[in-house]
Amino acid sequence: MKRRALFIYTHPSTFVKGDITILKKRYDVTEYCFKNQPKKVLPFSLIKQFIFLLFKIYRYDIVYVWFADYHSLFPILFSRFTGKKSFLVIGGYDVCREKQYAYGSFSNKLRGSFAYLSIRYATQNLCVSKNIERIVAAIVPKSNHTTVYNGVSIKTEFDGTQDKERIVLCVALVSTLQAFYIKGIDRYNSLAKEMSDTHFTLVGCNPAIFEKAGIKKAKNLRVIPALEHSKLALLFSKAKVYCQLSRRESFSLSLAEAMYHNCIPVISNTGGMPEVTGGLGYCINPEAIGNMAYCVNTDFTICLADAVRKALDEPLNTAFRKHIEQNFSASHREQAISALLFNRN
Repeated sequence: MKRRALFIYTHPSTFVKGDITILKKRYDVTEYCFKNQPKKVLPFSLIKQFIFLLFKIYRYDIVYVWFADYHSLFPILFSRFTGKKSFLVIGGYDVCREKQYAYGSFSNKLRGSFAYLSIRYATQNLCVSKNIERIVAAIVPKSNHTTVYNGVSIKTEFDGTQDKERIVLCVALVSTLQAFYIKGIDRYNSLAKEMSDTHFTLVGCNPAIFEKAGIKKAKNLRVIPALEHSKLALLFSKAKVYCQLSRRESFSLSLAEAMYHNCIPVISNTGGMPEVTGGLGYCINPEAIGNMAYCVNTDFTICLADAVRKALDEPLNTAFRKHIEQNFSASHREQAISALLFNRN
């Protein structure tokens, strides 16, 4: 008879679904989707969750939670009190505190307390990058933590050898001012203005956000809504360069997918993105741009433009796809999770 796992999340993202699939190979999985939006439902959701755990926690052998937040504390405390093992995936937002943009669980004291205690008392925290693990170790020193990279499972008809067009691409789901700046869309727009003779494409951003931010969209920047995966894969296959200029980024699935399609990455030196690129492409550090071999200018946008121009002139290179396959495949994540969970039970 299979052992039982309680899987708790707030949104059935691609990564959540991937982990559910992994656990179902060895566990009878019960999914619990915690409703945290709109904010007014949060107290009722917490009461409902508390009652559920009070009467049903005994049924499960392990508890697995995505993100440290309001929804993670009760499951982890109930697990601890009843001798169950709990596993908490730390995705990045849950250990951030960007006061300027009111971004991250720790930008709110109450929310930060829920996240802190969840991390402190989880049997094991699974961090999606080494950068995130370092942050966890710093803010919750007594926690148990390890790095388990996100797994990139990509089904595409493109083998990565297609001819590339001189297109620069960025993918970011942006519908708020907060996301606009966190994802560095203002930086991307400035870059497009600096390179007015180059085609730039931005996928997933609400065009109205530019006006709300008081920023005029570059004329050579094409903004299109979120695309289904097959159409997005077509864009990845055509674009020569992929830019991700975020101010905060724990991993970046879009970056990994772009590299899988052999786009040359140009990134800001932020969060887990340098781990994803593994030294390939161009990584621009806003605080040390004058010391970079390919740019001695001290203006961040000009340095970005220099890097993009060099990338556009590079020949097709299949090393990017190989790097993603060798380090961030779905099977790598499955092996890591299996070793942590199944060897403990």
